[in-house]
Amino acid sequence: EALAELMDIPDAVIGFTVSAAGTSLPNYVASKVAAEKGFGNQAVSNAFGSNTFNIMIGLGLPWFLYIAVNGFEPYHGLRNDNIIESIVILAVVLAIFVVMMLMSDFVLYKWQGISFVVLYVAYIVYAIAEV
Repeated sequence: EALAELMDIPDAVIGFTVSAAGTSLPNYVASKVAAEKGFGNQAVSNAFGSNTFNIMIGLGLPWFLYIAVNGFEPYHGLRNDNIIESIVILAVVLAIFVVMMLMSDFVLYKWQGISFVVLYVAYIVYAIAEV
């Protein structure tokens, strides 16, 4: 954060690039190893499981603890920073993934992986442009 502040890079940009990559790298390695050993379901489950854990525990537990310590008063310090748009984009990409899986009978193809990398790059460009 200090380096980003010195370089005048907004927290949101650091959050959805550097921090996201840093926390996702171990999951990527675990999924890649599982997929290379023929455990494709485990690789996909790892991706969904880690994201579910991050959302429900990584966000939910600190918020719960904060409000519990503060007499169960709601937390009002969260800034928007285009979070609604990011949630909608995440939901749309998830829907695209589900449709792709249904259409391909739950077989993953290289073009699908490339599609999601392109979508991620497009999201990063969008998010940086919005900051």
